[in-house]
Amino acid sequence: MKFFYLFLAALISIGITAQNSPVIIPFSLEDHSIYIYCKVNKTDNIKFLLDTGANGSVINMQAKKKPDLIIDGKSVNQGSNGTNSVEHSSHNTVQLGDMEKKDVLFTLIPYETDHFDGVFGTDLMKGKIIEIDYHKKEIQFHDENSTTIDFTGYEKMKLHMVNDYPAVESSFTVNGKEYSGLFGLDSGADDALTIASPFARKNALANIMKTIGKATAQGSDGSVYEMPVVLCPSLKFAQKFLYNIPVTLSSSKEGIDATEKMAGFFGNKFLKKFNTIIDFKRQLIYFKINKHLYESF
Repeated sequence: MKFFYLFLAALISIGITAQNSPVIIPFSLEDHSIYIYCKVNKTDNIKFLLDTGANGSVINMQAKKKPDLIIDGKSVNQGSNGTNSVEHSSHNTVQLGDMEKKDVLFTLIPYETDHFDGVFGTDLMKGKIIEIDYHKKEIQFHDENSTTIDFTGYEKMKLHMVNDYPAVESSFTVNGKEYSGLFGLDSGADDALTIASPFARKNALANIMKTIGKATAQGSDGSVYEMPVVLCPSLKFAQKFLYNIPVTLSSSKEGIDATEKMAGFFGNKFLKKFNTIIDFKRQLIYFKINKHLYESF
């Protein structure tokens, strides 16, 4: 379930040497989530959750392995169900293979797990074209002006940045009626799809969709909340149709799940069915179905 979204006003200066070939980073897929290893300052093998739904990066204060950090300020963390004030550390260095980013700001959040050491947000992805390949289990960081990327078989879509949150247009159908809007792309969430509370209330989705269960989640702000899980009969995404998708209906009154600017958020249980290329500079995103397409939700 989605735990957080960070609104951080941080300037990230990127110290990257121009490269002709992409930087290739292997990843592991654990419980639908993507994990990579980086070096932070002088500490190597820091395990990060790759999260396109976080515009800032995080160090988990409950992690077994933490880098040396200098705490020098505070930030506002907006979770899925609320907000809270957290400490941060600036002027850090992150290294992935031959790629290095300097002056990185980390928010410090104590998650209820030590399974990962930090969160790799979009602040560390921008400045590159990001290719996520679930067949090879690798992420390629291409130069923004690369001409060697293979787009064969991909569906191109407009990438909308909603308050710095990446989103695409999508729609789903219930009882013959189509519901459409902007949907956030949240690789840090391990569910399939969450519908934002204003969109769910406006369209009375709890009354027209079949309830199949319930889900409990804890936000990065510390709040614990319960949501009904309903069944979505048909959904259109990147010109493909998917069927019988479990969807959680948010009832949040604050936090990112209470936004009126997006209809909902795709988690990585859904997104992992598509290899993805993200071009932040041109605000384009590309999707291609992969071997996970027919796996059960």
